[in-house]
Amino acid sequence: MKKRKSISKRLRFEVFKRDSFTCQYCGQAAPDVVLHIDHIAPVAGGGDNDILNLITSCESCNLGKGAKALDDNSVIQKQRIQLQKLNQRREQLEMMLAWREGLAELDQAKVDAFNSAFSKATGCFLSEHGKGKVRRWLKQNTIEVLLDALDDALVSYYQNGNDDLDENNRLAENAFNKVITVIRGKEKYADRPHMKDLFYIRGIVRNRCYCNDVKAIELLEAGYEAGVPIDAMKQLALNAKSWTNWRATMMDWIDGEDDQ
Repeated sequence: MKKRKSISKRLRFEVFKRDSFTCQYCGQAAPDVVLHIDHIAPVAGGGDNDILNLITSCESCNLGKGAKALDDNSVIQKQRIQLQKLNQRREQLEMMLAWREGLAELDQAKVDAFNSAFSKATGCFLSEHGKGKVRRWLKQNTIEVLLDALDDALVSYYQNGNDDLDENNRLAENAFNKVITVIRGKEKYADRPHMKDLFYIRGIVRNRCYCNDVKAIELLEAGYEAGVPIDAMKQLALNAKSWTNWRATMMDWIDGEDDQ
């Protein structure tokens, strides 16, 4: 008679997990019954401890079966079910991996699109650290939101055509780092959509001359409340020769001392 080799706790647990802690003979499950590990082909008949020869059995079914082997059809059926489950898991794993690879490729395409827009506007390219920031931003924002915020950040914080390379790089980096600030600002002023235009106008003023950011927004909001057309304020910003000139004209408009 073949000597029975003990089944390790680890292997026992793997069999229980595979069989969902349920007796494969009667269908009863733990903790309603005490579970054993049974050999499909009995040890007395040459069966071993290979996981495909092991099956979960409740105490009653196991002790009642003794060393009697299941009929051949039962053994084949049990193994067929096990193989089907393993194949299903393999296919699902392959689909999950393909899906994750597809997401990674899509994210990379979005990062490349952002980098391309940034480079076209500034002549600078994102470093790997910068690309990592964009990937993190994409977890909470769509690429459309990021590109829209980049446009606004460039208007407010980047001056086109700067001949000083170091200064150009500094301004470009500053604009890039303001992207999330722009997004948060839009969220804050979601119920005041005109603020987007006012921040845009302030960006024009900042790029034309010295600009007191807080005072500029105060004047622009006051101008909007006074009925000054946004297009008129935008044109004034484009033509402003100095902060003093721009501020004086805005104050005249707010006080109604001059027609737009």
